[in-house]
Amino acid sequence: VVGDRSHAKQKMEELTWAGFDRQVQRLAKMAVGFRPEAVVGIAHGGVFVGGAVASALKAEFFPVRLTRRSRDSETRLPANVSDEMPRELAGKRVLVVDDICSSGDSLELASRLAKAAGATKVKTAALVNRPHGETPDYCALTTETFYVFPWDYQSVVEDERFEQQRASPKPGARKTRRGGGPVDGGAPGGGGARA
Repeated sequence: VVGDRSHAKQKMEELTWAGFDRQVQRLAKMAVGFRPEAVVGIAHGGVFVGGAVASALKAEFFPVRLTRRSRDSETRLPANVSDEMPRELAGKRVLVVDDICSSGDSLELASRLAKAAGATKVKTAALVNRPHGETPDYCALTTETFYVFPWDYQSVVEDERFEQQRASPKPGARKTRRGGGPVDGGAPGGGGARA
């Protein structure tokens, strides 16, 4: 099948929050000479990267969702995420940030929209850049390695289908302590419900 990469051997690496922080600091050091006054983070992953970069550079931060992308799992906008460029970008140097740059389409579209919103100068940044695609102005890693980011687990944790619900105790069931022993001092394992 043309384009099927399911059997392609590709290195995979999990990026921890500590590793993420190191790469964000690296990215911020690269962009410090640009002196961005505002950072735009492209949802989903670019919001995490952009927010951290904005904090490191002491710049205003604006999370923006441009279009629904295949790797986005949410169908509605998260709180504080706009679907258009904010007016506050007018007259400012703006850094547009995404988590991964492959084709460069998202960064290019966001750059055009930031300029249309009145940004005086726009540069782009990505945490990970694919070597055979468009290159942003700044990137922490250029690699084909497939990264699992810390926020990739977020939607599973926040998905209400995975919330643990406490089952109501059955009538007549004995209450138990956290360690499994009965609350009333009876013998452990004596038919009481287990927590």
